[in-house]
Amino acid sequence: MTILTEIQKWASKLPAWQQHAIAVLYERPTPSPEDLEDILALLQDAHGIPDLIGREARTLTEDQIAVPQAGQSLVQLYAIKNLQHVNAMAPGKTLPLAPTGLTAIYGDNGVGKSGYTRVLKKACRARDRSEAIRPNAYKHPILADAATADFDAIVDGVDAKLHWADGKPSPAELSSIAIFDSRCARAYVDNQGDFSYVPYGLDILEGLAKVCAWLKDRIARDPGAGKPNLEPFAKLALSPTPAGILAKTLSVKTLKADIERLATLSEVELKQLETLTTTLGEADPKKKAAELRVKASRVEGLIQRINAAVAIVAQPKTDELHALVDKSNQAKAVAQAVAQSFKAMDTLEGTGGDPWLEMFKAARQFCATSHAVHDFPHLKGDAKCPLCQNLVGEAGAERLRVFDQYIEGEAAKAAANARKEAGAAFKTIVDAALELNFDETLAHDLEVVPELAIRCTELQKALKERRDAVRAAVNVESGVTWDQVPTLSEDPCDTLNVTVAAWREAAAKLEQSRDAAARAKMEKELAELQARHQLAELKATALATIDSFVLSAKLSECATATATTQISRKSTELTSTMATKEVAEALSEELLALGVNNISVAMQPSSTKAKTTFKLVLKCESGAVPQDILSEGEQRAIAIASFLAEVKLGKGKGGIVFDDPVSSLDHARRERVARRLAAEAQERQLVVFTHDIFFLNVLMHEAGALGLNPKALTLNQTPEGFGVAEETLPFAGANVSQRVGMLRNKQVECARRHKSGDKVGYELLARDLYNDLRMSWERGVEEILLNEVVLRFRRGVETNRLKKVAVEQEDLKAITAGMGRCSAFTGHDGAMVANVPSPSLDEMTADINDLDGWRKSAVERQKKR
Repeated sequence: MTILTEIQKWASKLPAWQQHAIAVLYERPTPSPEDLEDILALLQDAHGIPDLIGREARTLTEDQIAVPQAGQSLVQLYAIKNLQHVNAMAPGKTLPLAPTGLTAIYGDNGVGKSGYTRVLKKACRARDRSEAIRPNAYKHPILADAATADFDAIVDGVDAKLHWADGKPSPAELSSIAIFDSRCARAYVDNQGDFSYVPYGLDILEGLAKVCAWLKDRIARDPGAGKPNLEPFAKLALSPTPAGILAKTLSVKTLKADIERLATLSEVELKQLETLTTTLGEADPKKKAAELRVKASRVEGLIQRINAAVAIVAQPKTDELHALVDKSNQAKAVAQAVAQSFKAMDTLEGTGGDPWLEMFKAARQFCATSHAVHDFPHLKGDAKCPLCQNLVGEAGAERLRVFDQYIEGEAAKAAANARKEAGAAFKTIVDAALELNFDETLAHDLEVVPELAIRCTELQKALKERRDAVRAAVNVESGVTWDQVPTLSEDPCDTLNVTVAAWREAAAKLEQSRDAAARAKMEKELAELQARHQLAELKATALATIDSFVLSAKLSECATATATTQISRKSTELTSTMATKEVAEALSEELLALGVNNISVAMQPSSTKAKTTFKLVLKCESGAVPQDILSEGEQRAIAIASFLAEVKLGKGKGGIVFDDPVSSLDHARRERVARRLAAEAQERQLVVFTHDIFFLNVLMHEAGALGLNPKALTLNQTPEGFGVAEETLPFAGANVSQRVGMLRNKQVECARRHKSGDKVGYELLARDLYNDLRMSWERGVEEILLNEVVLRFRRGVETNRLKKVAVEQEDLKAITAGMGRCSAFTGHDGAMVANVPSPSLDEMTADINDLDGWRKSAVERQKKR
């Protein structure tokens, strides 16, 4: 089990925020500010402080980690192909790889090399997967999809096709390919001041500890982490009342419901607070009680007057008067109608006079004794007249009824009675004394309730206005209707009664306050009400303070959760397993191979809680502190040495991929790295991506010196896209024979352009061809004429090769002629010579043939020496 596998398994039992931190640290050793804020939010959310944007924790999963090489299948890649949606890589292309030995892949900046390395890092589960694989920026985003690639491999001798898609678990077989990146291994200064070796993956625990330290410091600086301000409650806390005790013991345990209960005073309690404050503050309770009772009596008299006045002009009374007036008017109209009917009849002269009246009365008396005419004068038409004994008839019967009404005067009597009743009711209202006698004394008494005085004054005015309106409504000629009679303003008697009751209650309490026991009880009640009232004023602050206590407690839990004891214990455990003599020897061997001669590896005891373990410490032979004197290149060399040591100790034979391994290295150390990688290529498949032409040449030379036949590829940008591989070294790294082939290919392209009439393109390519031809002649001097005694991009001079060096006349003649031809068309800066026509296709062919002919002749002559 590798360290990364062990950490992944251990992390699965950690809180979600720590799992997220480990997932982040696996991807990048230095979390960004945004990463740290995310981890902080997850930590706080785990302890009850909600994350307002709802972040979700990630975890480090098994499918993200490379499987250990030892005991696993032997996986050898021989092609990467069908890259889709990977930058602007040419579709459908194949990157062939040597399944054994060395594959050196050269590419200048911007030709697609990073597209392959990014795919390899993700597919092979390298730690360094920070660079996102983006689709072709020149295509519409709707056409973009997840990056994919296919791998042709040999797994334990059997061909296998492996498919990888970004965002999905990569094939487990590919994880046995080790990728060298900037975080494979490094040294650091531990808490005991030693420059210690950190195996691949263990830096995650170091990073986690640093994240925890950052979290703890950040939490400590959080405004909510401190103790809440209790100064506002200092005065209230002195009170021995329940509210005071609550203020004194305010803490995270205080219930908000208790604050709500004690800080909420009803209207009755507020009134009691006012009463007790006044009562207990009175200097002469007896005198004050007497004054209150006198005031209460005066106001009670006012209440009686108001009730009496209101009762007189109240709605029922005015409604009754309205009805009586209407009744009187109706009776009057009836009486007037009867009198008018009698006068309108055609009667004999003297009708209605005294003799006629006596006659009518005699007839009434007679009819009272006669059954037939008993109902006189209300006879029917078929009845007989008591005087003439003839039939009365309908007209006669009606005439008798009119005579009777007139004689009896019933309508007039009814009218008189109705008028009398209406007049009595009218007089009751109009003549009533509606004065409330609301004088200055009463106004002064009611100063405690100012609105009462206003209401009493308004009521006095309203009473008179209503009476005047009633008087006008009775008189039809006034034009005022009953609907226009104004209503009375609000009756203040209820409030006056409450005021009177309060005065009498206050008077009673004042009398009670003279008793010591009763006064003590009242003082206790007042103290409790005052404390509750004070708490009510501090209610919002108290509730906020409880929130602050809760937040502080949660932040304290967060700070406690950042303890690194568990992390340190796991780091010590894993370090102990790596701090072995075998590891020290492997690391020392690799450092020596890479020329890091001033650093040695030592096993040093380390005591933790009475338990002695060992750690690997890097020391300078001079005694200097390593971190103070190591250059960036030396630190890079240490990283490569650490990586190779761990690969060796892994006991597996899986392949290795290096992405620009010699950045920051000087020429001498590049040669050492090339030599070491060439040696490693004898043991396993080794793929090297580089843009360093010097390193490429040295690597190819070292591989050849060991008898290897390395595969060389050059990545180019073509009209199809980026990352198109050619199975050859770049021109600058090719030998003369290979360059001849490249020159012939370029001459073919010149012919194509010439045939298509592309004169400008032809001249540009011709210039490049003769510039390359010049460099090829120069390479021929180094490689063939001087038998590689000295070579460009190689630092050493191999004097043992001088025995086969012989410069003959035909060599001088051929080289001089060839270089002259190049100079005829190009200057030393590669530009075409002015006023000189471009070479023809035949001239190009002849000049290339001259170089190839000399090469073959010189090589044959050299073999014979």
